[in-house]
Amino acid sequence: MRMKKPRIHIGVLLLCFACAANAQNLIRNGGFEQHGAIECMSCYHLYGKYPAVVYHWDNGGWGCLLCDKNYKQSSDDIKHQSCPFDKIAPQEGKVMVNLCHAPGTNGRLGAADHLCARTEKPLEVGRLYEIGFWLYIPTTKRADPDMPRHIGIALLPQKVTFRAQLTATLDVPSLTVDTVVYDKWYPVKWRVRPLCTSNYLMIGLFATAHWPVSRSFADANYYIDQVTLTEIPSDTIAIDSSVYYCSRYEPQNQPGLTPVVDNVRLLFETNSADLTPEHRAVLDSFAGHAKKFPELVFEVSGHTDSIGSDNTLLSEKRVQSALRYLTEVCRLPDFRFIPLSQGSRQPVASNRDEPGRRLNRRVEIRQLNIDLGAVFYRLALQAVAENRPANAFAYLNKWLLKTAPGGGMILFFDPRFEGLHRDKRWVTLEQKIRDGYRKQKYPDYAFLIDSLRLDDLRVLGDLSWEFCALSPDSIPFTLPRMPQAMVEQKFREHFVGLSRIIEKIGWPKHSEFGNNTAASAFILLQHSLDSAAYVRWLPVLYDTCLEGEAPWMAYAMLYDRCQLIAGKPQRYATHVVALGNGRVRVEPYEGDETTINNHRARIGLPLLPEATVQAMRGEE
Repeated sequence: MRMKKPRIHIGVLLLCFACAANAQNLIRNGGFEQHGAIECMSCYHLYGKYPAVVYHWDNGGWGCLLCDKNYKQSSDDIKHQSCPFDKIAPQEGKVMVNLCHAPGTNGRLGAADHLCARTEKPLEVGRLYEIGFWLYIPTTKRADPDMPRHIGIALLPQKVTFRAQLTATLDVPSLTVDTVVYDKWYPVKWRVRPLCTSNYLMIGLFATAHWPVSRSFADANYYIDQVTLTEIPSDTIAIDSSVYYCSRYEPQNQPGLTPVVDNVRLLFETNSADLTPEHRAVLDSFAGHAKKFPELVFEVSGHTDSIGSDNTLLSEKRVQSALRYLTEVCRLPDFRFIPLSQGSRQPVASNRDEPGRRLNRRVEIRQLNIDLGAVFYRLALQAVAENRPANAFAYLNKWLLKTAPGGGMILFFDPRFEGLHRDKRWVTLEQKIRDGYRKQKYPDYAFLIDSLRLDDLRVLGDLSWEFCALSPDSIPFTLPRMPQAMVEQKFREHFVGLSRIIEKIGWPKHSEFGNNTAASAFILLQHSLDSAAYVRWLPVLYDTCLEGEAPWMAYAMLYDRCQLIAGKPQRYATHVVALGNGRVRVEPYEGDETTINNHRARIGLPLLPEATVQAMRGEE
């Protein structure tokens, strides 16, 4: 009989030891003071960019905002929301890291931030290590009171990230705190004897079989600073209070885990793009790991120091040197790499002296948090721009293999592919997209509803792809928003098309159309600006929700809209107006915060967002 692996919990050890204080910290940049330029609070924590700003740390593609007292917030930042220096100062120095838990998002745990760092050397079996950091947990009204006890660490044999921000409960043994202190910095520490070799330290929030039990809590932040991991000689301690620990798991077999390949940095001599034997050894090692995970995508960026005038060209040559070796010698497919020539625009050290300039003459390879399908789409766009239709169709066919049913519909609305419509190969491509709807109960209706929704996005100027934000030389994809009168006309036309469908078969259900198509139908109704249609379909949507075939948030939004049109207050406070800097204005509502949250709880909606609550209270 196979026994279930227990999840390990251990208390906070507040006793400090003199021998540990003088030991080498096996975590580099534990205080987060070493970091690159922060252009804005939302510019670096997506798409795998984090390690390029917060040196020696990775956030798995999401969150973990760096709070630097010297940073001046720009207009696109939310004032004081993530880095409230008027209330919280770093425990030491000028920098701390903000981690957030958003339980109301999709998944049982919701969205949870995690930090990861490679240890300076592997943690060996049988040796004794002390791991700790400083923790600050602000008091947050309406937050999950059990959340702080699930803040902790995990020691990992290899680096992983979480798909969809922990949308599943993960079998990653963790060490979590059992003492919670609010509104002040305090140290948390664990003494560990590894039972298997570990190479990475992860800090964050960890789910268990018994937590979380509810998503109806407000978002909560906490802060960390001064991370340490030190080896302690066993003969220097009188009482061994350590815990034996091993994180046994296989990320390839867990749907919530994504493997991560370490970033690579190659340093070059002045005015040189030639690979050295040391470079080749590093690339060989990287290629060995990359071949284990063929779905991963990487950016290869070239950089120079500030000396000279042809820096962009030189950085491009350095990129091509690395790419030729990876593709021709290591036999990795070129489509897994996105090249980027930065010249001297992104130094990691000062150019005032040779040691700093040496660090700036580099090629960096970092894993991108994007799907391989998005890369195929990008390559198809490049092929069209270069008038290579055969290559464009080849990449689009690969893209369709990586795209969920219905995802290929964007091809019919992307104007850059209009030139391919006259090619005989387009008919075959279109049929493949239509074939993706065959398993649905009403394939033709589902195809039409998705078409109407995508045309909605086209006229709004919102038809775009995430990979366009990867780098300055990515293929731009921006469509202008049509004039408001034309937008409203298109919305009415789209709803006419939807009405013909729902008059015949009723409101689209998840089981018959899938979640995405059913959601598209609701958006088309919302955009119609037809108050009579709102009133007519509201009870139908309610009955559909009772069947579990539609989300209750859709019903709440439509109910509130009907109320506002009738000159009555909202019940669920789903309609707000964005004012900028994270502030909102709530449309008229009935009752108070407690009343509304009670209404929301009855249909399983999360508590009111913090910005909405602040607006109700008149807080800035």
